[in-house]
Amino acid sequence: PAHYNSFEPGRMVFYIKPDFFSESFKTEFRDCYIKKNPSEISKNGTFLKHVPFAFAKFDNFVQLKHEMAEIKDTKKLVQLVEDETEKLPYVPRSNDLFTFSQSCDVINLCPKDNSSEDCKFPLLVGFRTFLLDCVLPWLKDITKIPLYDNKVDLTSSFYKHGDYLLCHDDVLEGRRVAFIWYIVPEDWNGQTDGGELQLFESQPVSDGHKSDDDRNFFPTTISTTIPPKRNMFLFFEVSPRSFHQVTEVLGYSKRISLHGWFHGPSSWTVNNKTVQSIEKISPIHIEEELIYQWINPVYLDFEQITKIRRRFHRTSEIQLSAFINVKKWKELVQCIQSLSAHHWLHCGPPNRRNYYCLSNTHVNDVPDICKQVIRLFKSEAMLVILSDITGIQLHPIALISVDRNVAAISDSKNAGEDAPKSKRVRTDNLVDLTVTSVANSQYSLPYLTEPCLRKLQPGSYTLLSDADMSNQGWRVECLLHIYGHSLKYHNKKTQLQGVNSQSTCNSSCCGQTVYVANSEEDELLTVTPSDNSLTIVYADPDTSSFLKYINHAASRLSTYQNQMAIESNLNHLRSADQISCSNADHTDKDPIQLFDLSVKYFDSRPDPQDSNYLQSDDISETSSCSSLNEVESNMPFTEDCDDDLENDNAVEENKNKQT
Repeated sequence: PAHYNSFEPGRMVFYIKPDFFSESFKTEFRDCYIKKNPSEISKNGTFLKHVPFAFAKFDNFVQLKHEMAEIKDTKKLVQLVEDETEKLPYVPRSNDLFTFSQSCDVINLCPKDNSSEDCKFPLLVGFRTFLLDCVLPWLKDITKIPLYDNKVDLTSSFYKHGDYLLCHDDVLEGRRVAFIWYIVPEDWNGQTDGGELQLFESQPVSDGHKSDDDRNFFPTTISTTIPPKRNMFLFFEVSPRSFHQVTEVLGYSKRISLHGWFHGPSSWTVNNKTVQSIEKISPIHIEEELIYQWINPVYLDFEQITKIRRRFHRTSEIQLSAFINVKKWKELVQCIQSLSAHHWLHCGPPNRRNYYCLSNTHVNDVPDICKQVIRLFKSEAMLVILSDITGIQLHPIALISVDRNVAAISDSKNAGEDAPKSKRVRTDNLVDLTVTSVANSQYSLPYLTEPCLRKLQPGSYTLLSDADMSNQGWRVECLLHIYGHSLKYHNKKTQLQGVNSQSTCNSSCCGQTVYVANSEEDELLTVTPSDNSLTIVYADPDTSSFLKYINHAASRLSTYQNQMAIESNLNHLRSADQISCSNADHTDKDPIQLFDLSVKYFDSRPDPQDSNYLQSDDISETSSCSSLNEVESNMPFTEDCDDDLENDNAVEENKNKQT
């Protein structure tokens, strides 16, 4: 027998299991696939079904064609292919949709002169030849799908613990049939090891089209779950309905597969996804008492706000710890933890987002404390406070209050020792503020999204889309991280001056929000949440953001982090006997739940095409943000903020000289 490492790359060592190649099988399969008679096949290692879309899988698909010196049987052949895949150079890939490692296309492994001497991966090259010379004509015969000859994409993907691939449809011009050949361990268990392929039901978008070939679809519920199996081959026809995902790998075994697409003329039209409108709301008036009941008084203190504004002007983002008064925060946490399932509405579709939000279907059923925090963040008072914190002109009153406080500080210094060291930001003017007065000031208040109180848990995420890249002017994004994220340690002297929201934590288990440039793949900013903190990010149309997939390690890691936070010097915020996340709070049987509130404040400049709606298909998750290190010249800051920054820089330069 020939030595397998010396065979010519084009020589066949693979072939299809004879049971799948017989004429009787192909006839039966063809009738079921095309005529749907019978409606499905499930026998002799074959499974074909048309729900939620046509797919088929074949057990023990690949067989050894010729016995060789080092390959005595099919089992050994598959093992040697696996060995070659493990030697491939894999590139870690991670974005909003997936996290896994992938090789180059196998075509790049083929020797340029087709010689065997330079072929370092002969079996992988041989498998590609097998796909083109054997599998491709076989698929054309049993499905009658028109496929191009000599055209196949083939790569290897390696999923480690925690890796995943979220819901998508594979739709790309030219792709006709997607396929996967699994080479996972023999004892792979989908329930404990994860990594299962899940297929989604779908519904058409109401866009006026009558033909399914021209319609857009969106996924709804999971219809079929297929655990990977060694030497199993699976294929499905790519279409606007072929939504699928790979579940998170829970075990520590290697999940390796060879997969790709056969190409052919598309039977459907690639349409731009329908862009749904987001309703914009106007800010409301609230009672002044609500401000002082909820917001930590430190963030109404002018000197503290000045320091925060300087930091924000440098970085375009900031995270304010202990933003809500502790008493109110504890009441809010206790309330949202006690809410039953009917209070929460699942937010989808899965190709855009997956989490729960507080339902406002029955307004009278929403607890009053939840109504209060929502009203707070949709109020004009919050616009004033955000204006003073960021220096961005969100409200005309803020410009007045800054001038008055500057004068107040100056007067107090001249008044002697009895003068107070700082003045509180003026919010009493909001009580008498009317829409007319704002109109008379020739200043348009920004619009905002309805504040969304979200419940996140393992499996929650949001995804980007082309609609997020639309030019809608700048915006300010706010995330109030309520509970479940653990606490960061801050020195008592500096914790309330605002900290940068980035962290060395690179885990996807804690509900991070990631900002990316539309034209680049690199992450600009990763926001790591902390309990009872408010993250503020200045956003412009050139970047977008998404909630990173929360993996199933969250329940274990957050338990540890919160317990460590309790044991650290954080008793001034909460203690173990109050509302801490102790080991009794989160177990594997009771997955962690994270709670936050998301709201966005948009540029008040009117949209010439639509004065009532913003064109985007995501109301509370994906967004655009500034490039963070190049935005200072574009940010609509108040004039005093520039003076603050100059003074701050002068102080820092002086400190450096002293050092």
